Amino acid sequence: MKLSIIIVNYNVRFFLEQAIRSALKASINLESEIIVVDNASKDGSKEMVEHTFPEITYIYLNENLGFSKANNVGIKASKGEFVLLLNPDTVVSESAFDTSIQFMEENTDAGGIGVHMIDGSGTFLPESKRGLPTPSAAFYKIFGLSVLFPNSKKFGKYHLGYLNENETHEVEILSGAYMMMRSSALDKAGLLDETFFMYGEDIDLSYRLIKAGYKNYYFPESRIIHYKGESTKKGSVNYVFVFYRAMVIFAKKHFEKGQASLFGVLINTAIYFRAFLALLSRLFGRVWQLLIDGVIAYGVFLSTSTWYEKVADKNFDLPFITKSLLAYTGIIIVILLYSNVYDRHFKFRRLFRGWLFAFLALLGVYALLPEAYRFSRAVILLGSVVSLMGGLSWRLLLNALKSNVFVIEKTNASRTLIVGNEQSLDDVNTFLKNHSISPSFSAGLLNIERKHYPLGFLGNLKQLKQAINDFSINEVIFDTRAISKSRMIELMNETKDAKVQFRMALGDPLFLLGSQESIGSKDTLSSGELKNLNPQSIKRLKRTFDILTSMVITVFLPVLMLITDEKVGLIKNLKDVFIGRLTWVGYDPRGLHRALPKMKPSVTYPLMNVILPSNSQDQILKENVIYLNRYNPLNDFTIMLKHVHSLGRSTNR
Repeated sequence: MKLSIIIVNYNVRFFLEQAIRSALKASINLESEIIVVDNASKDGSKEMVEHTFPEITYIYLNENLGFSKANNVGIKASKGEFVLLLNPDTVVSESAFDTSIQFMEENTDAGGIGVHMIDGSGTFLPESKRGLPTPSAAFYKIFGLSVLFPNSKKFGKYHLGYLNENETHEVEILSGAYMMMRSSALDKAGLLDETFFMYGEDIDLSYRLIKAGYKNYYFPESRIIHYKGESTKKGSVNYVFVFYRAMVIFAKKHFEKGQASLFGVLINTAIYFRAFLALLSRLFGRVWQLLIDGVIAYGVFLSTSTWYEKVADKNFDLPFITKSLLAYTGIIIVILLYSNVYDRHFKFRRLFRGWLFAFLALLGVYALLPEAYRFSRAVILLGSVVSLMGGLSWRLLLNALKSNVFVIEKTNASRTLIVGNEQSLDDVNTFLKNHSISPSFSAGLLNIERKHYPLGFLGNLKQLKQAINDFSINEVIFDTRAISKSRMIELMNETKDAKVQFRMALGDPLFLLGSQESIGSKDTLSSGELKNLNPQSIKRLKRTFDILTSMVITVFLPVLMLITDEKVGLIKNLKDVFIGRLTWVGYDPRGLHRALPKMKPSVTYPLMNVILPSNSQDQILKENVIYLNRYNPLNDFTIMLKHVHSLGRSTNR
């Protein structure tokens, strides 16, 4: 047998399905086998593989053994001359396996190769080619020098940014997302080190291949899509700890004692530095915007009051005015915060609406003040207008500078281009409609050239980039039943600068797959039903509600202790809500879904104590969606009152 393809899966059913489909297509001319090792997935992966792909070898483990152990299970069961470790969140081109094997056969010194990888937006992934993570390379990466100088031979060692991504190079480290090796090389170098649960095992094995006398190559003629981060979420503090701890294991294993000690110091510094940054980002991610608005508002109000004092020949008490304006600024900032001005994607209407509410609130506060404390309505009016202009100005300036730290969301409307054959447009549009996804614009692009195109089609594949620009397209859906993976990858790479979202339609029945979401044909929920939600706003309101109600509960705790069923549980829940581990009201845990925004475990929920049949998960899921779409703190208060006896219940978190 020529090739054994090992795929380790963990709860990424739809990504796994498309990975298997693309692997089967790519190995059609090869004597090959696909071995899927499943780390005890609970998302229906087992049923899908057994029903859809009975021809492949499927090994279901009863517990999550980690990436290394699961891959070793697959390798031990393999019979191929070459072994490929392939991530489930990948799509390989039809020629990827053939060209990779041809290169390996022509270069007998090659122990393993990695390939040209792009992400779901068509952007080249730098981890396609990597150098050895020496203490110096790790230092430059940890402290951002590799990002500032990616093409430097000194600072860009980790991702070898100075090497042309379109040329073949000898490299030291391969990516475990696509890592093709000779079985004979594995016999000499050994299998994956099971000390690594996840991350670092590909670095270790790559280095051991070199120590066994082989060379590793980066081979760009084979191209794949790697939906990086789908099988493992990489933005969490936990990821930082696990990844960098894996680097420490590698250093202790392969470096001399002095080097390993230095590496350990660097890595531990990095762990706590990155964890600190992650914590700051979580707590103060966009506080800098709030501070800018606050400084502008205070400065403008102070300048306006000074100017108006001279123009109107008034005699303001400056110390009093200074304190009053601080209070006014505080009111403005709080109102802007709760008007969602500082949420992830900025919208101009939120700023205008927030400032209108702030202006009305200031006038209301001003009207309630005693006569002696009212200094000038004109200052409030002029200060509000000029402060609004200042807030608009700095945002427009940052946007004009193409700053990545500030994003203006131009529209929520999806303008979709469907690439495939004549049937693709109808099939995909029907699918979108069935999943409550309604693009404001939808058109097709044919996979063949014609003199005249059917109604609804803008042209052919050669006109993709032009169509994206001319029609302001922000989403492209490729029907992989009508267009090859190789051509799709080429088109994604050609249009990567267009900053559009790419998705694939594939399978029978049809399902959609993209970087941020997978939608199955029978899914009872998709992002379409949640498109008008602002999860950040809901979480902010819920947190405020939790804190205020917890303060009230603290005051009336002696009375509530007589009412609630679980006295000790009430105190524990009160503490956990205060520190943010729990929320008083939230999702019904019987109706959770991956498309729902993440929320903290809840003490109570709308259908609490309602006994429903075991097959009513879809009904409960709909209730969770209704809860989100109609979210109101008053509703939470009503639910809490209704279930006041259960405020001490255990959440089994």
